Amino acid sequence: MSKLTYEFTKYLNILSTCRAGDDYELSSKQKAEEDRQRDESLSRLRQMWSENPAEHDDLRQAFIKASPLATMEEIERP
Repeated sequence: MSKLTYEFTKYLNILSTCRAGDDYELSSKQKAEEDRQRDESLSRLRQMWSENPAEHDDLRQAFIKASPLATMEEIERP
């Protein structure tokens, strides 16, 4: 696994964790932090996608393997 696909997978996992719906017992401060992590992860995923067109096949495979709570369409968006 390349450094890029490793990092891509890491952010997919963070995004999924934040979207998993287990946050009903979080304090407002913890929820705000989770929201920040979600937004940062999606931003980084989009950046990695747009900056690495030659790696799209590998990134798609990493996406499929991770099976995140996300869609490729939202990552492919600028």
